[in-house]
Amino acid sequence: MKNNKEIYAISLIALVSFFLFETGSNLILHFSAYVFNHISDVFHYLPGVLIAVIIVVVEFMALKQSNIRIRSSKYLLFIIVFEIIGLRITAQFIIIPAVIFVLKFILFFAILFFFIEIILFIEQYDNIIDYSMFLSGMIIGIGIQFFFYMINISLSLTKDPIKIIPTFVFSAVLAACNLLLFSPSKIETYPSIKDINVNSSDKKEITLLHSIIFASFFLFAILWILNPMALSAYDVLNLSYNGLIPYSILNYPSYGYTYYVILIIVVLVLSYFIVNKMLFSMEQKKIKEIVLSLIGISLLLNFLSIWIIDNDYTLFSTFYITILSIVTVFSLVAYFSYLFHFYSFSSKRKLYAGLMIFFVFILFDLLLQQLILWGYRFSVMVNTVIIVDAVGTSLTFITELKNKKVRLTQKKIQLHISKPVSILFIIIIALNMVSLGIIITVRIHEPEQSTSPTVMTWNIHSGFGFDDVFDFDRIAEEIRGYDPDIVGLQEVDLGILKTTFIDATSYLAHKLNMYYYYGFTYFKHYGNAILSKYPIRVAEIIKLPQAKQSNEPRAMIRAKFEIDSEIWTFFITHLSTSEEDRLLQVPYIVAEIDKEIDFERICWLGDLNFEPLSLEYSLINSSSALKFTDTYKSLHADFGYTGDFDEHATPHKRIDYIMCSPDLTPITSVIHCSIASDHCALITQF
Repeated sequence: MKNNKEIYAISLIALVSFFLFETGSNLILHFSAYVFNHISDVFHYLPGVLIAVIIVVVEFMALKQSNIRIRSSKYLLFIIVFEIIGLRITAQFIIIPAVIFVLKFILFFAILFFFIEIILFIEQYDNIIDYSMFLSGMIIGIGIQFFFYMINISLSLTKDPIKIIPTFVFSAVLAACNLLLFSPSKIETYPSIKDINVNSSDKKEITLLHSIIFASFFLFAILWILNPMALSAYDVLNLSYNGLIPYSILNYPSYGYTYYVILIIVVLVLSYFIVNKMLFSMEQKKIKEIVLSLIGISLLLNFLSIWIIDNDYTLFSTFYITILSIVTVFSLVAYFSYLFHFYSFSSKRKLYAGLMIFFVFILFDLLLQQLILWGYRFSVMVNTVIIVDAVGTSLTFITELKNKKVRLTQKKIQLHISKPVSILFIIIIALNMVSLGIIITVRIHEPEQSTSPTVMTWNIHSGFGFDDVFDFDRIAEEIRGYDPDIVGLQEVDLGILKTTFIDATSYLAHKLNMYYYYGFTYFKHYGNAILSKYPIRVAEIIKLPQAKQSNEPRAMIRAKFEIDSEIWTFFITHLSTSEEDRLLQVPYIVAEIDKEIDFERICWLGDLNFEPLSLEYSLINSSSALKFTDTYKSLHADFGYTGDFDEHATPHKRIDYIMCSPDLTPITSVIHCSIASDHCALITQF
């Protein structure tokens, strides 16, 4: 019976944890779509936000004020779990963006309320659920999230059809576990801590400062160390699918992030075993020294990574990130285990006040990220390591050193690894390994090739449509409609917060059954990409000049393909919005193209950010050796507008081009406009 309750408890915590990661990521996505992309229209969405806030505040006050004694938690869990189930199922079928935002906001806070109440429940009934079960449930929840990462190359939007069956299955399991654990009839039969004569009143009480530590490490985990997509952005493995890496052992049959999925979940499980079996058999002073040392080493490794891997793209970066991931994941598991064993979480007022601090800190960091990334052109690494990890680590040292003369009392519990926990860990690792096997099988492809290629260029606006909807499947379907052989993409994200950490290039390549190459610009999480039905023989990233260091840095992809037994060369870029930058960049690109042995079978495409009557356009053919053909202009007399949409999604400027060497003959050239992006796509067949 005890083993059954353990399975119910771990399963319930795991599924709620999965909903936390899923809902949090999608809430951030909607926040990005509504606020960061249309800051001037933020008041349009204010009513929906206010409704969500009012509902959350009412629920918060009801929970916070409902009999402050710890016993009040015992019935609230039963209600909150069913609230989570109802909100999650409802969110699956709502299509109105404002309503989805409100639902997810309420759902996110309902899940946070659940975690406060489950912690209070553990303080009162740790003979039913203890912190080892809590931590193992969180780890399994991360494993479930990674499983969906593997099979769908993203966190998936809540309403994604792939989530329909799992949502109902998970909801049914949650409901069953809730009834078996927290129904009023079950609660009344549980003996409390006082009934079994175990006293934890001499444990050190958690402080409000710990709320900021929790928020810091939570953000640090989702932004970086538990984010396979973010880690893979700095990793040479992310290029190996195309056979671009000269090490035969690294001809990885899938995408680079899958390595980090397996690495992280295995390290999480091993850390749990090591912490429970070895670390907490030591004396408290020794445990504190080890935990603080691990956190300090982790910060140092992450801090050094700004210089070691932020400018690196070699096998060494893979090795370094692997070591960094192992140490950091272990240190986080050890630290949270340490808190749960040596601190008391029995103050309901303090926990709910801490929740508000937690949320405000996260909101502040989201706003700060946009300022740092886009306002000051700083690396994601700088923001994540210096601002988030350093804050959490510093406050951890402050709180622990303040207590250096205070002996924290560890609650005397039997440390063991139960059979149910071991079985559940094996299942979650097996699921992720099976999903990797599916990826290896399904994503080995030989796309059908053409001897007269169709070429497309499209600025996809990071997946955000003109209608503020984030939908890469819509983009994939519109690309598929033209069946292009080569696709150049601009404004492509990889493992970054505002697009829920998706690897956009891999995602589209998988959906379209194409090879791919991602070319970052000024930081590894944003840039250009090329998709191809032909294997990529050579690909490289070429940095472009800029007039001012404060302007956004730009880059260009140079890639070669064998088409009908001949080598074609493609240059894909997204030029600056600054004219002074473009006046440097256009001649630089022409000079780079001039380095080719022959000016034959060459295409230059992308969002060039200038119009046909501009000075930059005239510089394209200023060289006597190179004379490009503007493919659309050569076939059409109209303006061919592709950008600068008005409120009706009608373009008013021509800023996207496909240029080619004079030996190539464009047969057709068409413009495809839709609300899937804020640019039209340009398609040319040769």
